[in-house]
Amino acid sequence: MSDMSARCAPYRAKLKHQSFATIIPDRRPEVKLHAGIGLAKLAVGYQGWNGARGGEIYELTAEGWDLLYRVEAGTSMDALPWRAEK
Repeated sequence: MSDMSARCAPYRAKLKHQSFATIIPDRRPEVKLHAGIGLAKLAVGYQGWNGARGGEIYELTAEGWDLLYRVEAGTSMDALPWRAEK
């Protein structure tokens, strides 16, 4: 079992079909699971006084957890990686 799978194992019963996880070091709990990508992006991209909260977004695939985005704390809203994909 990978490290990410082990960290998310206690929350698996709450998951829906498509599963995403966020890791935000200054949040408790540090790892949270999300049913949709939009909620995961909101968690990581939440804008405070100093820019985005920052963190990582993972997607659960058949091979395990894949890192989708890594956002540094303080990133401006315009510089979020999913904004550049549009």
